[in-house]
Amino acid sequence: MPSTPPADDHFDSATPPPETDGLNEPLQQIGDFLVEVKAARGKADAAEAQALSAAFLITEQRSHAERAEHPHRGAYAELFRHNLRSIMGSYGALLNLSDAALITRAHASHRLTSKFASWLEPLRAGEVSKQQVDSMLRHSKDLPDEVLDSYGEQVLNYAKTHLPGKTEKFAERQAARLAASEFEENHAREVQERRVVIQDVENGMSWLSAYLPSSMANAAFDLLTTEAKILRDENKREIAEHNEANGGDASGTDADDFRPDERTIEQIRADLLLDTLLTSTPQGILESKSAGKRRVEANISIVVPVLALRDPEAPRDIATLNGTQPMSVEEARDWFGDVPSIERILTDPINGHVITADTRVATASLTRYLRARDQTCRHPGCRRPAAKCELDHTIPWEIGGKTVPENLQYLCKRHHIQKHRKPWRVRHLGGGVLEWTSPLGHVFIDYPEPMGPVMGPEFKYADDPAPF
Repeated sequence: MPSTPPADDHFDSATPPPETDGLNEPLQQIGDFLVEVKAARGKADAAEAQALSAAFLITEQRSHAERAEHPHRGAYAELFRHNLRSIMGSYGALLNLSDAALITRAHASHRLTSKFASWLEPLRAGEVSKQQVDSMLRHSKDLPDEVLDSYGEQVLNYAKTHLPGKTEKFAERQAARLAASEFEENHAREVQERRVVIQDVENGMSWLSAYLPSSMANAAFDLLTTEAKILRDENKREIAEHNEANGGDASGTDADDFRPDERTIEQIRADLLLDTLLTSTPQGILESKSAGKRRVEANISIVVPVLALRDPEAPRDIATLNGTQPMSVEEARDWFGDVPSIERILTDPINGHVITADTRVATASLTRYLRARDQTCRHPGCRRPAAKCELDHTIPWEIGGKTVPENLQYLCKRHHIQKHRKPWRVRHLGGGVLEWTSPLGHVFIDYPEPMGPVMGPEFKYADDPAPF
């Protein structure tokens, strides 16, 4: 049995001795393997950057040639944008990535190889990570060309000996120092980019984010926090007074009527934000020509398996918001009783496909059916909700294409334009199944996702008419 190592100057009295359970050796082997993985990842990241940069340069070459041969098709920048989206869409379908993600990578790769080529070898050797490269590039976008070499060298030297989080902050500081004179101009430009975005995540939850001037964002957050603390303290006092009145026993005479509010500050802050957004009228509306008029109503689509409405106790799948975001069936049932603009889509309990669609605010039944069928943009890899997309005729209406489900699909604006400007071909195979052929000749089959639970045999697509 191994003896306990003698104490030495490297350990104080509170430091436990090294483990002697024999497990350090396999743990060390795993550590060595992870180092090898890091080295392989660095080589792959550097190779991908060079490949995407090469594709970027070829896209420039094609766009210049197209502009010279067909000047009526638009400015070079527009031609380049359409060409790059088409090419990256072809790669994205092969790699199971969205064209938007690859477009971002292509721009970053071109900037890395053309402006910061000294980073490629350290990336390949594993001395810096792709996360550090991305941080360096992100903070370099507003720097003038004459300081890029200095900036790149300073951040590279720092990144080699620091973790990605610290590299991010260092790059931000160095960029600010090197471009102090441009800060006001950059800030004014970024103010014009202010926006609110939503990201649906798991378990029926979403992130609602806003890109705002820092002064206003911090003021709003501070106000929410202050009010949340006031409410939290009031709740604590109310609980203490109740307990005192009942001798510290929560089972007092009015225990059945008392429901303590035990929300955390984070929860109260989130609730206050929603209360403010959903129940108050913004000052900008009060001072506008719309003052006193009815506020605009939100319009969402909730998909519920039909058995869940008929029998709350029956086994069931989750409901979905706008056909993609999971939500509680109980919450969906509550919504049906209160909101006049809900679109309701019932799904078959056997195969999960749409039975029918109806709404309290009348809309074209064909549009409702196709939105329920497609759920998102039908271009390979795109997940933009159908409610934010455009209906596209597979065979253009101008040349005889019919306005029927077998000749229609939802495409987001970008992919709608791309389909008409680039050699992407699509044809219906029946039952909403689409066959796409990319400009490079790759064929992809896109199936409509079942909106409800699949509890029976595999569904066989057929050329049945839409259920309306």
